[in-house]
Amino acid sequence: MSQAAGAGGAEEIVGHVGVSGWADVDVPSGLAIPEQHHASWIDGDVPNAFEEPPQLAKYRIRRVELAGDPHFPPVENGLDYLVSVVESLESQDGEVSARNLKYAVLHLAAGTEVLLKARLQYEHWSLVFNQPGNATREALADGSLTSCTPDETRQRLTNIVGIQFSARQTKALASLARSRNALQHYGLVGENADARRVETMTAQVLNFLIGFIETHLWPHLKDEERAEAEIAMERIRGGLHMIQAYVDERMRDLAPQLGPVRDRTVQCPDCLQWALVTVRDTDPDWDLVKAAYPAYCHFCDRRMHPEEAALGYVFYVLKRGRINTADDDSWTPDKCPDCKLQCMVTDARTTSAPEAAVNFCFGCGQSTAT
Repeated sequence: MSQAAGAGGAEEIVGHVGVSGWADVDVPSGLAIPEQHHASWIDGDVPNAFEEPPQLAKYRIRRVELAGDPHFPPVENGLDYLVSVVESLESQDGEVSARNLKYAVLHLAAGTEVLLKARLQYEHWSLVFNQPGNATREALADGSLTSCTPDETRQRLTNIVGIQFSARQTKALASLARSRNALQHYGLVGENADARRVETMTAQVLNFLIGFIETHLWPHLKDEERAEAEIAMERIRGGLHMIQAYVDERMRDLAPQLGPVRDRTVQCPDCLQWALVTVRDTDPDWDLVKAAYPAYCHFCDRRMHPEEAALGYVFYVLKRGRINTADDDSWTPDKCPDCKLQCMVTDARTTSAPEAAVNFCFGCGQSTAT
């Protein structure tokens, strides 16, 4: 463990998890290295050549992981359940134990209930009671309230807050509630105990919750709450790519967005999913942020500077990390003839033709045959 000064002068505790095999090579000048980066370049080093990219990076330690009182406000409580879900389901070989599946279901159900009710509480604190007309502040503060059911929670979110749930989301949430009840009060047996079915349902709910948190909870958080939530979300996002059922579900949902831009979609050096798109100034939603950081992964939500994305692709996708001599620059991206940035990578692959190597620019998205 190490300590470093965080935002506003506060100390931040950082844990280095599962990182090995780093080369003693300096990062090229001018490259902006993000502080939190999956498979990150820690302490200014870049990785040496290796058989497989590292699957775990450094994560900031959350407050709730330190010794202290169990203070869990609603959103922080819900996110902590999701961290537990990700820790139970992430797997390098795609195999998850029956016990881990059990606790993933239980904790996902608890986290879902807490997060959905947190949004009701932002609307009005009485809405989390089964009978809002009889709600009291004292019952809410001491936890003695009888709260609304999961079905009532969804109904109130739709009828009062105006949040719509698709038929698929409603079915997945209902299935999760039934599985939780079975596991908690009796057991999961018969056809409902099928591992693949449980994993798929869990992935669908996780996929829904990530969007729900960003759209319906994030804007209501205070600065201090958001800072703590960001640390939890780093941990959640950092493990999602290792949950195969989630990957399948998420990529299915992203198909409409990624389909039209297949010619400028490549593997993301962070999560290794085929979801990194170089945004162009001709796109409808072009803005100043995208002008500086046009490389965006729709799967892990990482936005990168062109040179950072290009070098990351070289190291983590093409695995060209070893420098043999001081004069060897074969791993260095070339200058793009169109945008003039040093971010064109040879032998890249796009989803439009993954078998064909191209020269791909991470600045403007142009590609040419090698």
